[in-house]
Amino acid sequence: MIIDLHRGRPPMPTKDQDRQVRRQELELAIDHRLGRDFPRERREALWAVKERVEKRRLWLGIKVLLRKLLAKNVAGDAQGLAAYMVDEYAKVLTKGELHRFFGLKEGERPTLPIDREGARPPGTS
Repeated sequence: MIIDLHRGRPPMPTKDQDRQVRRQELELAIDHRLGRDFPRERREALWAVKERVEKRRLWLGIKVLLRKLLAKNVAGDAQGLAAYMVDEYAKVLTKGELHRFFGLKEGERPTLPIDREGARPPGTS
């Protein structure tokens, strides 16, 4: 179904077209992970969270570009964005719903699969 959302899209979609696809992706994720009967008002609240996270994600992209120019590591910022996203979704979802939505086990927090500079044990690649 996600593929169907992107099939036939113009190579450079308008801001409204992109926003509409992101909204439909969220609706599909909610249906799949939380059920089709998930309340409309809570869907709207999750959409508001997604919009806030998106703005922060765009800012992170700008920071990445700036830090690359300054040769700084951005892994911590990216992990911070993941934590922010979960905290924002947690304002709308119950603990159980949050775990189902992100596919987490009890007590697990989402992280991004980013290797930090020097985080690997010696002798590994």
